[in-house]
Amino acid sequence: MTKWKKILFDKSNKITKINKEKNFDEFSKGVEIDGYISNENYSSKNKFFNHYLHGRYLIWNDFLKNNLNPKEKTLSIASGRGINELALIVENFNVTCSDLKIPPCYDDSKKLFGNFDYKELDILKNKISDNFENIFCLSALYIFSDSELRKAFNNMNETLKKNGTLIIDIGGAENNFVSYTLHNLYLVIEAYSFYLLSKVFKKNTGVIFDNNFGYRRKNHEIIKMAEDNGFKLVKFEEYDYLTELQRSLLINKILKYFPFLKKIFILIGKSIPYIRFFKFKKI
Repeated sequence: MTKWKKILFDKSNKITKINKEKNFDEFSKGVEIDGYISNENYSSKNKFFNHYLHGRYLIWNDFLKNNLNPKEKTLSIASGRGINELALIVENFNVTCSDLKIPPCYDDSKKLFGNFDYKELDILKNKISDNFENIFCLSALYIFSDSELRKAFNNMNETLKKNGTLIIDIGGAENNFVSYTLHNLYLVIEAYSFYLLSKVFKKNTGVIFDNNFGYRRKNHEIIKMAEDNGFKLVKFEEYDYLTELQRSLLINKILKYFPFLKKIFILIGKSIPYIRFFKFKKI
């Protein structure tokens, strides 16, 4: 495991470094659950899915549909707006959503998609007594420290019925040489270069280095932690080879103006896929 650095640009005209250690409670304060409000995209199901169900959400949707039984009870953890959850619900999957708080868009989601259950759940502190056959959690567990992730695995295990299925996408690339080089070296150099160039051209550009955005882990570390908490790996698949590279301003420009180079960047990105699906069975 290693800390995951996130780099943001703003108009502060200065460099800000955030080095403070965070626990889950501090991470959760940044969860924009209040940002999940209804809007004009809630006027119809087609408009909702056309606006939200694209990119990695389509990859998640395909995997979930192919690996969940619609007749079984499924719990989603860290559901947020519930994009993938609602895509399953319209196809008659039995899905219960959950998050730290129920989002403001929940009532409008029910008006559009029909009644469905949404629970307040902190997986580090609570368990749901009504056991489920399946649990899935997408792109959220990267914020957990090792001790927190172990607790989450344990609580998910206790929420599942015997032989139940757990599907997770941990969120972000594996911790390896390429991801370290990209995040800890190249993107840092690029950010400083962009900042200095902005001074030359008299632009108000600032850079924020969040040095504890979350954690990157090796695949075997995740599998071992799950096994230690009563799970067995039954499937592993990787997708999306460009998202991590597209954190780079320069690479984005190259892909925009020289799209024929996309295949080369995909080859590089195969070592740092953004989506890593782990499918476990409770034993």
